[in-house]
Formats: sequence, structure tokens, C-alpha cells
Amino acid sequence: MKRKPRGLILLDRDGVLNQLVIDPEQGTVDSPMVPRQVQMVPKAAEAVRRLNRAGYGVAIVSNQPSAAKRKTTLKNLHAVHKRILNLIRKRGGEILSSHLCFHKAEDRCSCRKPRTGLLKEAFRQNPGYERRASWLIGDNLPDIQAGKTIGVKTVFLAAHKCDTCQVALRRHLRPTLWADDLWRAVDKIL
Repeated sequence: MKRKPRGLILLDRDGVLNQLVIDPEQGTVDSPMVPRQVQMVPKAAEAVRRLNRAGYGVAIVSNQPSAAKRKTTLKNLHAVHKRILNLIRKRGGEILSSHLCFHKAEDRCSCRKPRTGLLKEAFRQNPGYERRASWLIGDNLPDIQAGKTIGVKTVFLAAHKCDTCQVALRRHLRPTLWADDLWRAVDKIL
């Protein structure tokens, strides 16, 4: 019997694994700036566990510019990420590696999505996973663009982003799948 190729699941973080937060002063939605703000998306950690049990490796690829924008410190961003990893681990999920870009868009680095540096780094650090069997799951257009550029299948989590869905279609950024959240995305992948 021929073994099915193993894929690497590349997950954006904020809005996929953990909830976004509202800045009370600005009224804008953003990533958690300190660990106490971390709230997991319902069933996200369990979705990671399901992927692990199905033989997929899971890595995080996430733009995290808040320290560069002087909204928080790099130390806080690392603490936030550690908390998210711990919450996933407590629920039985395993993240193989994390690849975070701390640059602002204006820095024009090669790692910040929609560029593919983070994704390439994830494949280099986790050899043995085949791109054609791999997926990128994200909730923003740069996620889908990066996944398509590197040649993996994509899932756009767009439950409450109807306007973004229309922009994606106008830009011919049609993901492989659409889903409301990570749990439903995993249902479709498996």
C-alpha cells in the first residue's frame, strides 16, 4: 500500500488560533499585546490535535509588527506567543515550530507575508513534509497570497469578512477552500 504524502499545515496565528482584541482607545482590532489578553478561538487547540493525529505537522507563520510599531515590547510579544503554545499543548496539540515576522510592512522584508520567507523557513526547519500535501490556513489576504506563491493549498477563514472575500475574488486570490473557523477547516481537509 502506497503511503499518503505527509503535509505541513502552516497556520496564521491571530484570528485563527487566538481571538483578536479590541483596542479600547482606538476602537481597532489587533493582536494580543500582553499574555493576559490571550483568548483562544473555540476548538482551535483541539483542531491542531486532530491535525497531529491525522499525521500532519503543524507550524505557525505569523506577522507580528506590534513592537516595531511601538504598541508593545518584543518581550511581551514573545510572552503572548508562549502562552498560545502552552494553551495548545495543554489541549493535546503539538506545534512543530513557530516563524514570526516582527517587521512592519514598510520594512519590506522577505519574511513578512505576503512574501514567503516565513513559509520557506517552516519547510526548511521541518524537512520531510511535501508541499503538494501541505496547506496554509489564514484569515487575511496576505496569508492566501503567500500560500499560493509557495505552492501549497490554502484555506481562507472568512466567517465575518464578506468585504475581504469580495476583494480576494476581484484579485483572483481564490483559496482552495473557504471555512468559518479552524475546526471547520480541519473538517474539510480531513
